[in-house]
Amino acid sequence: LVAVVVVLALAVAGVAAWLGVAQVPVVSDAFGMSAARSLGTAAPDDAAYAAWTRELGVTTPSTPESYTFFSPHTFSGSVAVDATVPEATILAIREFQTDTPGLRDVTVRFHDGSAEAAAFIDLAPYGYPLAGPVHASFHLDVAGPQQVSASIDSLEFGRIGVPGDILARAETAINDYLATRLPQVSGLAIDTLQFQEGAVRFKGTVPTTYEAGSPVAGTLP
Repeated sequence: LVAVVVVLALAVAGVAAWLGVAQVPVVSDAFGMSAARSLGTAAPDDAAYAAWTRELGVTTPSTPESYTFFSPHTFSGSVAVDATVPEATILAIREFQTDTPGLRDVTVRFHDGSAEAAAFIDLAPYGYPLAGPVHASFHLDVAGPQQVSASIDSLEFGRIGVPGDILARAETAINDYLATRLPQVSGLAIDTLQFQEGAVRFKGTVPTTYEAGSPVAGTLP
């Protein structure tokens, strides 16, 4: 009986590792499920990003490790922007290069009218025993100077396509967050926000100073 239980447990763990929804030492790595999916994105261009922020007068006075996607941010100032920003410059933003509890290896690739995003996510800080690579395809629509809505075209956790009802709930949660958060970003005004192949076309204003606090596991900013 013990042998049967052990075999079943190993089988379940192996299947979970192959699906990419749980991490099993050695096995997940062998199945290619221990890291985020490669999107073939451009390498971050730190020099281009530094030159662009100097030109705009944008400053980031907080410690580098504070700038994560899950950190609380505060903004001030405003500067006009009318530019097509290359993917490599965007990927040099600090948030893409700093891991946070439950989220790492975030990357994005831009196409005409849409984008792909990939990351490795660990849902343990949020109360779920799941961890693995996540991939999404999405597009954005601008409804006002501080109003953007997201439409998720596809969403995968590991090798599993997320069912439509869960995808719809995820899309609703993201849009509720955007509707609340964007109006709080002082100095932001969006006239144009368009995805292009390998770049983003932006016209509007952005804050000149943004600060960040330390991320807290299990919470969103």
